[in-house]
Amino acid sequence: MDGRGRRGTDGSFKRSSIKRSASSGSQRLQRAWIEKTFQKRECAHIITGKDPSRCGCGQPVAQHSPSGDGQGPGEEGRVDGPPVRLEVQAKERWSPLKHTRASPTDAYGVIEFQEGGHVNKAMYIRVSFDTKPESLLQLMVKEWSLELPTLLISVHGGLQNFELPPKLRQVFGRGLIKAAVTTGAWIFTGGVSTGVIRHVGDALKDHSSKSRGKVCAIGIAPWGIVDNKDDLLGRDVSRPYGTMGNPLSKLAVVNSSHSHFILADNGTSGKYGAEVRLRRQLEKHVALQKINTRLGQGVPVVCLILEGGPNVISIVLESLREEPPVPVVVCDGSGRASDIVSFAHRYCHDDGSVSESVKEQLLVTIQKTFNYGRSQAQQIFLMVMECMKKKALITVFRMGSEGQQDIEMSILTALLKDELLFRH
Repeated sequence: MDGRGRRGTDGSFKRSSIKRSASSGSQRLQRAWIEKTFQKRECAHIITGKDPSRCGCGQPVAQHSPSGDGQGPGEEGRVDGPPVRLEVQAKERWSPLKHTRASPTDAYGVIEFQEGGHVNKAMYIRVSFDTKPESLLQLMVKEWSLELPTLLISVHGGLQNFELPPKLRQVFGRGLIKAAVTTGAWIFTGGVSTGVIRHVGDALKDHSSKSRGKVCAIGIAPWGIVDNKDDLLGRDVSRPYGTMGNPLSKLAVVNSSHSHFILADNGTSGKYGAEVRLRRQLEKHVALQKINTRLGQGVPVVCLILEGGPNVISIVLESLREEPPVPVVVCDGSGRASDIVSFAHRYCHDDGSVSESVKEQLLVTIQKTFNYGRSQAQQIFLMVMECMKKKALITVFRMGSEGQQDIEMSILTALLKDELLFRH
């Protein structure tokens, strides 16, 4: 048979082979770019502290990588050689920049969550904690094909599991998803299936079961806290992932209702923290993107708070101190940090001050809530009062209160207040 017979008179065979080779070529380029741009981090020095059986990175010394060739940190504090066994006195503190080794990422692709008979897929990547936000956004837009959002809703709250009153859970979930769908928002969470993230995940699952359009929910979690992380190793792979974590483990499974995961790696194991700065930097960078070139508008960001510990109060303060400030929506009735901020917001004067009796009530509540002594409670109180100086940028969602039946409206109100107060 001649060449023309094999490909058909219209040259379709030739065209489809060109198409195939072009797509495999672009896939190779994509892989090369990802592995050149994104790194993982592994502890390269054993540094023990008070507990001599455990390295500062969180791993037991016995399970640590074997000795290497004794090479020390390379330029910029990075370790270039293979893992090194190095016992150091407790006075030297373990640090990710000094005591880890960076190398090309070895975990990215698609997670296939298998539960309840259907498969939910999500894109994921393991990246170094100091990855540039520009590179992450390029990955999200170019490689993951995400459209820039018109709003970024950053959800923060308790990491430990907590129960919400059923009505509040329903209203929170429905309102959050409605806000995301109607505005074309991205939702950022901590990514693992505990605490506030579990409640967001339940809302996303409920939404997808009704097939009402895809919500872009991006989990930014520490790689070192992810349960069954070995299942995710592989370059440009599809990996089945079980959503049942070990109840006795201090690790957590990633939440199966999210659409994308950025897993921040600082070489630690079993510790939170690697994701904090990376998430903040990425949120700031997304906010700078011009979504309306004519008006020169960036992407508005809203911080949504549900329950939470003392660190959540510092997140509220950081958000309000951003330049420009990030408006905050607080869910009253969800517990702990949220309720403390809501109480202060309700009873503080326009200048952010409170009466002596309210101050005393707040101090007692902080002590009871966080099991703190008086001086620790005093520090949290001062932080709350600092937040109240920007009282106008805090919107409290009180379920059932007049004119505020929906979190969606609270989010949009917060944005509007931000526009009116600070952007004109």
